[in-house]
Amino acid sequence: MGGLPDEVCMNRRRFLSKTGTYAVAASAVVLGGGLFAPDSYAAKKIGEKANTTLLKMARDIYPHDTLEDKYYTQVLTPMIQAAATDDKKLSELADGAKSLDQIASQQFGVSYIDIKSEKDRVSVLKQIESSPFFQNIKGALMMGIYNNPDLWPRFGYGGSAWEKGGYINRGYNDIDWI
Repeated sequence: MGGLPDEVCMNRRRFLSKTGTYAVAASAVVLGGGLFAPDSYAAKKIGEKANTTLLKMARDIYPHDTLEDKYYTQVLTPMIQAAATDDKKLSELADGAKSLDQIASQQFGVSYIDIKSEKDRVSVLKQIESSPFFQNIKGALMMGIYNNPDLWPRFGYGGSAWEKGGYINRGYNDIDWI
């Protein structure tokens, strides 16, 4: 291939292959209305309803009405990709979504996504908050949303001041909430 060593070509191919796969997965996630691309192996295995349940759950754990779904799906994409190849992770997500629906059905007579009140959905989430399923999703969301520099301005956070001499030099006089 143009005189390039096989090692370089192989890395380039691998890079293009992976970035293409991630781009397709990310766009399918954003367009699909849930976390999994509707026609993916994981979506077929977990089901469309569970797919939508997981996105609703993510928005209920860290509810920011001004954030688009894409920020939640970007955070959870690594879990989704892992679930597509790891039956244990897929089972955790599927069983977790199913448990949300079971609790919602027992308490409110509808599935989790059909509960209209956020307060009522949160009461369902509180019942599973100690589960590994909930903690894994909550942890991924916390790190992914609040460590995203693109979102900091939307939360009123200007970022780290240490590199700029500390808050005395940057941010000290910007406090508008006192």
